[in-house]
Amino acid sequence: MIRRLFVVLFVLVPFIEGLSQQVELMFTVGMASYSMRDLKNYNSGIQLNLPFNTQITSNFPTTPQIGGHFAVQISHFYKLGVLYAYSSTGSRITASDYSGYYHNDIALSGHTLGIINSFYMVGYKALRVDFQTNIGMVMTDIRMTEELHTADTTVSDIQKYSSLCFFVEPKVEATYQWKLLKTGLYVSYFVNPGGKIKDLEGWKTSSTTSWSGFRFGIEIGIGQMSR
Repeated sequence: MIRRLFVVLFVLVPFIEGLSQQVELMFTVGMASYSMRDLKNYNSGIQLNLPFNTQITSNFPTTPQIGGHFAVQISHFYKLGVLYAYSSTGSRITASDYSGYYHNDIALSGHTLGIINSFYMVGYKALRVDFQTNIGMVMTDIRMTEELHTADTTVSDIQKYSSLCFFVEPKVEATYQWKLLKTGLYVSYFVNPGGKIKDLEGWKTSSTTSWSGFRFGIEIGIGQMSR
């Protein structure tokens, strides 16, 4: 993946150099935590209603997040752009003994698409720090799998759902630029009130998916220096 990233950057360098306006194309890799309060409560309810003891071995843990953005420096103090990020997490409830095993899995894939509003805070030579208020939408694909195996009998069920909701992301970004190469660090808090979970027919449940949580990571890309 890293090799492909550098190939893409190498191919785009002549294009970036030829633009008259200051632009940047950045790729990001980081870590993200998630609230998922309703789905955690859902798992607790599953445990209470089952006639045997279970344990939660995974409950929407912090996971890697990848993405990127393209932005245009409107002025020295303001940058406008578009961003995309991909996140995935999930949970598992399990039980096993001599008679068989049981598991209940929830797998989430989140696609974040938004607008970057970046404001210059402070800088020194090629180093600068910006504050961003990013806004947009999160589209979530949900897959729920339940399976019970006893002796020579296996019963399984798979359900697919989705959700859609807006987000606001206050973010601090520190970048350093050398010629066309640009690198940086970022930290943010992702505010996602929660999108109603609905099935493939559009029927909405009372539960939501909330991707709210902290984000931090690194970014690397190409950007045109101010002329």
